[in-house]
Parts: sequence; structure tokens; C-alpha cells
Amino acid sequence: MENQQTQDMDLRDASSLICPNCGAPIAYNADEGMFCCEYCLSKFSYQQMQTAKQEMDAAHREDEAYDEQLREYSCPSCGASILADQNTVAQFCAYCGNPVILKGRVSGQLKPSKIIPFAIGKDKAIEILKAYLAKKHFVPNDFRRDSTLEKITGIYHPFWMTDADTDCALDASATRVSVWVTGNKEYTRTDFYHVWRRADIHFEDIATNALQSADKALVEGVLPFPIEAHRDFDMSYLSGFFAKRNDLSREDVKGEVSKRMREYAQTLLKQSIRGYDTVKVERNAVIVGNSNWDYTLLPIWVLNYRYHHQTYTFAINGYTGKLFGTLPLSRPKLGITFGAVAAVAGTILSLLGAWLL
Repeated sequence: MENQQTQDMDLRDASSLICPNCGAPIAYNADEGMFCCEYCLSKFSYQQMQTAKQEMDAAHREDEAYDEQLREYSCPSCGASILADQNTVAQFCAYCGNPVILKGRVSGQLKPSKIIPFAIGKDKAIEILKAYLAKKHFVPNDFRRDSTLEKITGIYHPFWMTDADTDCALDASATRVSVWVTGNKEYTRTDFYHVWRRADIHFEDIATNALQSADKALVEGVLPFPIEAHRDFDMSYLSGFFAKRNDLSREDVKGEVSKRMREYAQTLLKQSIRGYDTVKVERNAVIVGNSNWDYTLLPIWVLNYRYHHQTYTFAINGYTGKLFGTLPLSRPKLGITFGAVAAVAGTILSLLGAWLL
């Protein structure tokens, strides 16, 4: 009994205790004999807190083991910080193409909970890019060369994946217009309506970029990834690939996710309003119930190409093969083409002018 009370005292005095449900600081309430959270109002017994602490300690040990197996590569040109397993050799930056520097082991890295492994290998990614470039006649020849395409790099990019159960509501004003003719007069009647919709909507795998320095248009341009492709994170999936370190917490992206849920909900609810000539949304609200957040690594093939002092980045979804990016345009090819068109147009105009005279 005395030993139990000593353990209780040690646990109660710990300033770092957090609520297993919401992560907020939690304290022991002597009146109730429970650990009580003032934020989510949860209550836990001593045994429950001990179990939660053991689980958190185990997770911390897993994070340390994860950090131990990683190396960090730093690009002196663009500042990119790239993670790779200890068996991966970095020779150049996947983002700007310049040589990178091995800094050593990472520290304080948050271990992902989910990952989608690469389903498309490097050779297949190059084939996809070659097939796409075959239809692009104004791309510089150097961009098509094998030596350039070989620099394509497989990178696991960090995302927050969010699932949520929501209670959604929408208020809208609508009109229905009737037109008829009596005799030689045309009449128009406009009826005004107040329309209300409410629905329970479940959102699954809302993918949000978790890297502040990332080109959002680029990394989100290769979305979506199939839900069934998700796997529990395992370090072995990183072998032979790079991984970007996340620097946006879920709190940082919470506002963006909420906004997207409101927009999705408004679209769905508005689509259910039929039979009116005009519909104007006045208000819409989304109340989030249960939600789940997974720090997830998604596979993306990235190719950088520098042309006329500008870097062009192209990305390929490492699972579906979807492409996204901006291609460089060859100035000589454009000049030759426009010159030829101008010459032909000039000849036609000259002949036409001579004929008219």
C-alpha cells in the first residue's frame, strides 16, 4: 500500500503529464481521486494514466529508433533538408539539382504513422515522362536526354491525412421565375424561397501538405492517392528513397482543413437543391465530431531542370503515375517555328497583294 502511494505521489507531481485524449496538461484532483483534464473534461484513474504513460514511452522509444536509422542531407544552395535511410547515398539535391552535404543523424523527428509505398519504380517513371514529352515539341532537347531524366528522384513527401465525422448545415435563398403572356402583355413572376439543408458527412483522407517550404501547387497537383494503398509506417519502405521532414503541425494546418471541409460540404449540400432558377448560399457551417489525423508519407517522383537561370520542377505520383508541373520551352525552337510561320504568312500576303494589283 505504501509503495502504491509513493507511485501515486510521483505521478501526481509530474509536471509533464498530458491527457491521453486531447494532449492538454492534466492534473490530479484530490476531491475526485482522479486525474482530470480541464480541456476535454476527461477523467482517468491512476492505472489508466500509468498505461497511457507506458504507451507514450513506447512510442518515444520507437521515435528514437526511427531517428537512429535516418541520415539528413542538407543542400547549401536551396536549403532543403532531405531525410534518407542509412543505406541511401545522396549525390545531388532532388529539388534544385546541386550537390548536397551529409550532416549526420536527425534529431527530434516525428515518426510517421502511415505511408503509401512507391508502386512505380524509377524506370517506369522515366517511361511515363518520356511518353508525355514525346507530344511536347517545344521542350529543349537537353530536357529529353537520358542524362537529365536519370536525375529523377523518389521522395516521400509529408502530408497530414484527416478523417472526420461532421454535422453540416446550409442556409440558402432561392428563386423560381415564371413567365407567361396574356394578350399582348408578357408577365414575369419571381417567387422567393428560404432553403435549408443539413446532413452528416464523413470526410476520408483529406490530404494536406505538411511542409511549409513546399511548392503546394506541385505536391498537391499529383493528388489523389487511393485510400486502400495506405500502410502502417515501416522504416524498410524508405530504403532507396528520400523523405522530406515535416515542419507544419496539425495545429498549423487545422484552419486549412476546416476551410476545405466547409467548401466540400457546401458543394455537396448545394447540389441537393434542385428545382430553382437561382440559388445563393447565405451561410454554411461544419461541426466536427470525431476526427483522426495521421502523419503520412506519400510517394512522389521529382525532376528538376535548370534552363535560362530558371528551375523547372516536374512531379509524378509514385503510385498512380499522374503528372504535374511546368515544362521549359526551347527559345530556339519557338523562334524557328514562328520565323517559319511568319515567312509563310509573308509569302501568302505578297502573292495575294500581287494578284489584287
